[in-house]
Amino acid sequence: MSKSNSTKAKLVAAARELFWTRGYSNVSVRDITGKAGVDAALVSRYFGGKQGLFEATLAEIPPWDALTASSDELLAKAAESFAHPFDPEANATNVFTMLLANVIDPEMGGTIRELVQAKLADPLTKRIDGPGARERAALLLSVLFGVALMRKNFQLEGLAGKSPEQLQAEIIRLGRVALESRD
Repeated sequence: MSKSNSTKAKLVAAARELFWTRGYSNVSVRDITGKAGVDAALVSRYFGGKQGLFEATLAEIPPWDALTASSDELLAKAAESFAHPFDPEANATNVFTMLLANVIDPEMGGTIRELVQAKLADPLTKRIDGPGARERAALLLSVLFGVALMRKNFQLEGLAGKSPEQLQAEIIRLGRVALESRD
């Protein structure tokens, strides 16, 4: 790996950790470059600025596995991906945390909403298809994110203590209702 690629990788790794846990507006370029151990001018040189660096962290998000599952497995895979308990040590920089930290950000909130629409809602709508597909996809995502938020962030009794298998079964039950065709 060349020195410039190594420096870029350090910047992206530091930015991911900070942006994804604290939110875009709560992180300065100096915070990132200090964590990465590089000169602040390199953010502009390699990424065009703070926003470009944030977008570089978003480009690393892998596709949602549930979207590649068979039609019969779609709901189970979607539920599985949201049913695991939150481990702050292992999951500090996960996509869910990043979405929550940045969707309300005054500068990047719109970017995050567009990302969720383009990477989750639109592909899910295509997979569901049929009457009311857009609304049914939105309802399923609401169930998934809502349950995960209440379990992981609010640690709501009744959800926080469930095993991943128990929670997955509950999410599937709710997901079926969300996906029912409406005429």
